[in-house]
Amino acid sequence: MSGEKRLEKVRGEMGLLERIVSYLPGYRGYKEKELRRETDRLVRMEAVNRLRAAKEALRRKLTNPALLQRISGEDMWVLESLMSRLDRVIQRLDRAVAGYAGMFDSVRVKEDKLDSALQLDLELIEKADSLKADTEALVKMSPGGEEWRQGMNNLMLRVEEIDALIDRRVEIFRGLTG
Repeated sequence: MSGEKRLEKVRGEMGLLERIVSYLPGYRGYKEKELRRETDRLVRMEAVNRLRAAKEALRRKLTNPALLQRISGEDMWVLESLMSRLDRVIQRLDRAVAGYAGMFDSVRVKEDKLDSALQLDLELIEKADSLKADTEALVKMSPGGEEWRQGMNNLMLRVEEIDALIDRRVEIFRGLTG
């Protein structure tokens, strides 16, 4: 769902009082910005939830002692590195700057550029969902084989792609402030 469609959905779910107040001068623009901010937060939290689910699937895999014995030292290092990078990406996304600063906040984001940020957030959800699916496939594999190693490397690349998207998101908001 595109950022604009999500915004329309949130707008359609406004209560009666919010709809009445939206006709007041100045309030409508303020409310639109608040809706964008909330949409941005919801989109990011959905991506975070998918990444956390992927991490949990990996963590469950690591709790099986019989399985751990079959993982070489190098493979364990890759797995632990993956978990660490996944943690970092989850934290960065969870604490990311919101889409629009409130009326009294010191940093404001220009409204006309928020759609590109929402589009980027959509990409984050899609990549997080893809990473989750790949993780679910990986945990079904027997560790130590070439296919498992390739799966680990692919997950690492996906985490790096998500991290790069977060970097792009930060740059977008740096360009939108002021």
